[in-house]
Amino acid sequence: MRRPVSRLPHRARFIWLLGVVAMSAGACTGDDGPVLDTATVTQGEVVQTVAAAAELEPASRVTVSAPVAGEVAQLLVGDGDVVESGDPLVRLTSDSIDLQVAQAEAAVEAADALAAAAAGAGMDFSPVVGAFRSQLDAVFPPLLEALRGQLDLIDAAAEELAAAADLPAETDQGAVEDALADARERIDEAEQGYLDARGSLSSAQAQARDQAASASASQQAAAAAQREQAELALEAAQARGDELVVVAPAAGVVELARGGDPGQSNVPDLDALPGGADLDALLGGSATEGQASGPLAEGVAVGTGQPLLTVFDLSGFTARVAVDEIDVVEVAVDQPVVVLVDAFPDLELAGRVAHVALAPERQPAGGSIYPVTVALLRVPDDVHLRVGLTASAEIEVRRVDGDTVVPTSALLRRGGDEVVHVVRDGIAREVAVEVIAIGDETAAVEGDVSAGERVVTTGVELIEDGHTVEADSS
Repeated sequence: MRRPVSRLPHRARFIWLLGVVAMSAGACTGDDGPVLDTATVTQGEVVQTVAAAAELEPASRVTVSAPVAGEVAQLLVGDGDVVESGDPLVRLTSDSIDLQVAQAEAAVEAADALAAAAAGAGMDFSPVVGAFRSQLDAVFPPLLEALRGQLDLIDAAAEELAAAADLPAETDQGAVEDALADARERIDEAEQGYLDARGSLSSAQAQARDQAASASASQQAAAAAQREQAELALEAAQARGDELVVVAPAAGVVELARGGDPGQSNVPDLDALPGGADLDALLGGSATEGQASGPLAEGVAVGTGQPLLTVFDLSGFTARVAVDEIDVVEVAVDQPVVVLVDAFPDLELAGRVAHVALAPERQPAGGSIYPVTVALLRVPDDVHLRVGLTASAEIEVRRVDGDTVVPTSALLRRGGDEVVHVVRDGIAREVAVEVIAIGDETAAVEGDVSAGERVVTTGVELIEDGHTVEADSS
């Protein structure tokens, strides 16, 4: 037979038990005082547990949300489908992302056109300067040479004329030579000016060429940077487009979101995997019956971050145990646990504490509850658990091989101490004890009490030290 499980903390259960004993003892009280029962102090093992309500959880659950706002174009899975990590689940469409991709592609094309124009964008004036210098080279040297030739002819003609006329040296011959010399000096100055102008034109031509090359390189660099930015924007837009195909983040069983709250309706049994029973039957009716809105469907508009479905890992289960703040100080990782599932009255599941929450959950009525995760070690193959089944858990917090073990009904808190009444020579003697471990029926204690002695187990709150024990039962 399945033993009952108290949901009270141990101290509260202890005090409650004493109240029951008090009523029982009062009912048996006659004119000569209460009839007291006693029990023998023994030795043995005492197991102290913390009992608390629990709820079954899958090994894991992952809610899959819409990465972008859009519309469900194709639903690739349904309720109860088994998926592997990376399997496609939903394909979305998004006008905003399509627009972003188109704009990014246009920006890349514009950057390409700018790069082509930048190749010849630098205005090069060096050919014009070179042509001007060529014209100077073609005109000035022959002109200067012709002028010098004419001066030579004039000089020769003047000498012949002077010789033929037999003119004296101090005649106009000297004036002619001065004029010719002045003319030659001017021609030399003109030639130097030409050479200076030619050098300036050569420098200007080289500078114009360099400036054109620099301007073209700058514009090409700017065009290349703009194209790189456009390509990055296109890659980002295309990556967001890739997000439109939502994939499974983990392996498991799928349940579509219903009314924007995925995972809250019934989950398929393990025997409802491919080849199993019909989903509607598992859910106790139509999959959409009684829902404010049905499951996710094609053509439905979704917003960014909106839940689409949940992937449940049903390969194992845990129990989420709500432990009272008074009891949680006794709970630690790896302690053994017995989980009793309400839906399976004859089933006891073994487990171990996997995690104890650091922070509590506050209760509306006051007090704090600490969530404790219990990993179930083995579930029989013929037992098909569901997410959310209610249960209770008994966490073993202490196991003691006691030298002195008394019934829990013999314990009484008096004056801040735990006491028992030991029957010695027909007289109840109050003895202070330290409780080492307290189980459902027995407690291991330390104090001035020995195995084999007898302690009062009923009416303990009604007697005092030195009370005569009128009745005794073994």
